[in-house]
Amino acid sequence: MINEGYELWGTDTPGFSEFWQYLTNLCDPDKSCPGCRRNGGLPSCPIRKCARERQIEVCVYCEEYPCKGVLGLAKGCPNLVADGRRIQEIGITIWINEQEERVKTGFAYVDIRCYPYDISDE
Repeated sequence: MINEGYELWGTDTPGFSEFWQYLTNLCDPDKSCPGCRRNGGLPSCPIRKCARERQIEVCVYCEEYPCKGVLGLAKGCPNLVADGRRIQEIGITIWINEQEERVKTGFAYVDIRCYPYDISDE
């Protein structure tokens, strides 16, 4: 977004300052989302509730992965389940290194998301 000049012309858009601060915080490990078990995300999210109850950091570490909630979310994030299985196979550290290499090629998850997805617990 910086390369496209959003930080310069976006200020004319209502709510942009808050949005830009949110994005900036995502890039700062001291300010970014602490994760579901550490009170990050929506309080009403059933996936967050489940992770906290099971005391897991990442859903892929759950023996029921991929569960109904993850599969619902995966409707909007087509790589979610495959990436989770890859994490199970090689570990999160190596997977993160792979993602850093993907980014260098121009890959961005936002480019492959689609809607709607469903995380309801029904």
